Amino acid sequence: MISIITPTYNRANLIERMIESVIRQTYLNWELIIVDDGSTDETELCIKEYQDERIRYFYTENSGATDSRNYGVNQAKGDYIIFLDSDDEARNTWLEELMDIVKLENADIAFCGLEKYNEKGELLSKVLPQKLEYNKHILYGSFLSGTFLVLKEYFLDVGGYDIKLASGQHTELRLRLLPYLINRGINWGYTENCLLKVYIHKGPRIRHNNLSIYQGSLSILTKHKEYFDSNPTAYYYFYSVAGVAAIRSGYHKEGRKLLLKAFKKKPYKMKALLRYMISHFPEIRNKIWVVRNNNI
Repeated sequence: MISIITPTYNRANLIERMIESVIRQTYLNWELIIVDDGSTDETELCIKEYQDERIRYFYTENSGATDSRNYGVNQAKGDYIIFLDSDDEARNTWLEELMDIVKLENADIAFCGLEKYNEKGELLSKVLPQKLEYNKHILYGSFLSGTFLVLKEYFLDVGGYDIKLASGQHTELRLRLLPYLINRGINWGYTENCLLKVYIHKGPRIRHNNLSIYQGSLSILTKHKEYFDSNPTAYYYFYSVAGVAAIRSGYHKEGRKLLLKAFKKKPYKMKALLRYMISHFPEIRNKIWVVRNNNI
């Protein structure tokens, strides 16, 4: 059985779309575990309207989506788990295609792509499984919510999501789960079919909170220092993201230091030089990197 883990908070106006997409799945052996992270709207009423015994509802005090995901896994009865955000929507064959990969390729983890849509339902972009490397081993996948199906025991073995992180929890999980899978010779498989629809809306989302992105990126860089020191591209990317997020949060001095580290790692990249130079000129900096609201 597959356990689908969905954290939610005040999504009464969106969660029905997600639930309906799960009910329409062509693969029938599933359970949907919804962890309500202290909602104050009518989320519980919306969920309990569904009389499907496969849908299990849990209410917890507000502690964040990451903690809710870990909580949901601990309640799961399935051998496999997959995460699905409460404002997203799964294609009808989402679970079936992923389980076909598991069966045909004798895989213990399977990946798929996703599509991003705006509030009008217009397609914005596609995110396909990407090339991931560890110690010269190559794996194609994605660790975004809804794009990977994995044996529950593997998720638990690596300690689940890190609830101390302000952001970047999916990326940080990848940094632990990827070497775990490779070092144990675990089979994997993927499809480039986009089986998930992610909606970009104006509601609360962690990607809108630059302070969280800044703090989370720094925590990941510290926690996985050895990995980043030996991977220049990842080092450059994370320091660039942290630097821009710091500046957008008003931490200009800290942002400049981070962008300088990124530039030193990739001194031949024009973008790295431009970012660092822009960080010194307030008028240009504030126009390009508009300070965004850090409330979520």
